[in-house]
Amino acid sequence: MSRKTCFMIFIAAVIIIMASFVAGFSPVTREVSNVFAQMCGLYLSLAAVITSLLLSKQKHYWLIMLGIAVVAAVLIQLLIVGGSLMTIALLYKIIAFVVYAYLIQLMRYMW
Repeated sequence: MSRKTCFMIFIAAVIIIMASFVAGFSPVTREVSNVFAQMCGLYLSLAAVITSLLLSKQKHYWLIMLGIAVVAAVLIQLLIVGGSLMTIALLYKIIAFVVYAYLIQLMRYMW
């Protein structure tokens, strides 16, 4: 992903999230709140930041991050949280992992 594309995605996401919170558009605000809640988890955040920093120079960075996100979400759900593999809970964890990877990539472009 190029620097320009990364910044354009960031600006579009911030505008959409801010507009939905101001307008009170609950389908977006509820999902954003759930993803942010998953981002507060210690194990998910550590795994995402460490793997993003270690693999930031790889050619297929986003495919690798998506694969690691799925594996990390399943392992965290099974081993730490316990319980079944609910699709929605896994999806929020995967999205939170990818958001961390994106933010690490964005910070790398800012340096």
